[in-house]
Amino acid sequence: RVGAALREALPDVHVSLSCEVLPELREYERCSTTVCNSYLAPRLGAYLERLADEVEGLGLPSPVVMQSSGGAAEIGTAAAHAVSCLLSGPAGGVVGAAWVAGLSGFQDLLTFDMGGTSTDVAPVLGGVVQTTTESVVAGVPVKLPMVDVHTVSAGGGSIAWVDAGGALRVGPSSAGADPGPAAYGRGGEEPTVTDANLYLGYLPDGATLGGEVRLDRGQAEAALCRLGDRLGLDGEETARGIVQVADAEMIRALRVISIERGLDPRELTLVAFGGAGGLHACSLAEELDIGRILVPLAAGVLSALGLAISDVRRDQVHPLLAELGATDPAHVEACFEALEANVHTQLVNDAKLTFTRLADLRYQGQSFELTVEARDVGGLTARFHTEHERRYGYRMEDEVVELVNLRLVATVPRDKPDLHGASPRRDAKPTRRSASFDGGWQEIDVYDRDALGVHGELHGPAVVEFAESTLLVRPGWRATVDEVGTLVLERRR
Repeated sequence: RVGAALREALPDVHVSLSCEVLPELREYERCSTTVCNSYLAPRLGAYLERLADEVEGLGLPSPVVMQSSGGAAEIGTAAAHAVSCLLSGPAGGVVGAAWVAGLSGFQDLLTFDMGGTSTDVAPVLGGVVQTTTESVVAGVPVKLPMVDVHTVSAGGGSIAWVDAGGALRVGPSSAGADPGPAAYGRGGEEPTVTDANLYLGYLPDGATLGGEVRLDRGQAEAALCRLGDRLGLDGEETARGIVQVADAEMIRALRVISIERGLDPRELTLVAFGGAGGLHACSLAEELDIGRILVPLAAGVLSALGLAISDVRRDQVHPLLAELGATDPAHVEACFEALEANVHTQLVNDAKLTFTRLADLRYQGQSFELTVEARDVGGLTARFHTEHERRYGYRMEDEVVELVNLRLVATVPRDKPDLHGASPRRDAKPTRRSASFDGGWQEIDVYDRDALGVHGELHGPAVVEFAESTLLVRPGWRATVDEVGTLVLERRR
């Protein structure tokens, strides 16, 4: 009632109500999520309204907006619930990776998205993007469904530096795009991961990026040598050190979303994308003993592809704190039906609408819950025990299981493009250049990605240059182009 009165009295002021943003238990998380929404909504809402007007003026369909959950929403919904779009960029990449990998026949994945300033990693199990309601963004708890992404400040533009103890560090500061890495020649003087990759021969000296930036190996070397003087290292040793430090940070991130989630990375496939993902994928896979890597044809723009193919999604929640064994199944069914009815009022007459029922459960006395599928109330306890053991390594079958929330995920599938590998469009003969591997320099093949058709094959060490990214195939790896145009890398044992 207070919210209604405020909206009537102050029509130009955005009002966020916690009962609309996060109708769940836990006052602190509910408050922080609502405050976050109130901070973001005025700016995002105004931007989306301008965008919608411009698009309508051009006679184009109204755009949809990616949400942190991995599903898309109409502009009005996204503008009213801005906090639900916090991780929309990383979410798009995970959705795109899961879809493309599925076309290649792989369902259990670790996605690895390395850009200019950061790296995002996430698990995909059985082809399903994993979500969590326990995210903390910039120190703020946001208890909304989000793709289970872990982010570290290791990207191509991450700056290398020496700490007070004399140790080499990389990030979190980034050179960004302007001035950018020293190799850009735009005034950047500090060496970055990109400078190290260029000096080691993984990127081509003199390459033009976007028609505006030309990579200069000489300037990268000068920056590396300046830093190396402080470490007692030459330029090559400094470059290798920078790559190793950045790799170590990303390996820790992959461990967080695999081993610390009860997943064995050796049983998963690594999907590498982003502008810099392909340069580091083989090294990370070797460290984690992962035997297969996928590099999609659209690796440099996979987040955009993920948005283009994402389904429209609505997330509904109903708090219901009770002992699971004493809960009336008929009451649970009535609650789910009420949530479904609420979705039908928002997505009217959509014949493609499908629902997934979930439940947040915990052992009595625990502070946090696990979300499991709620196909039927009778099987919830067994599914919870199994998931708890997978996640934490143990189960307590003698303990009381509590039901905390009922969740409903409503989706409307969108049409997907038909991906298929193309015939080679250019001369398939590779060029040659010198690159450093494990402390030694050697001449390697450099392939244009457009020259590799379906079933094309190459062996490492080699480099494959995409339009928006670069793949480094380390020694001991073999790469083959599959039917949908994805490069499938397998490590020779």
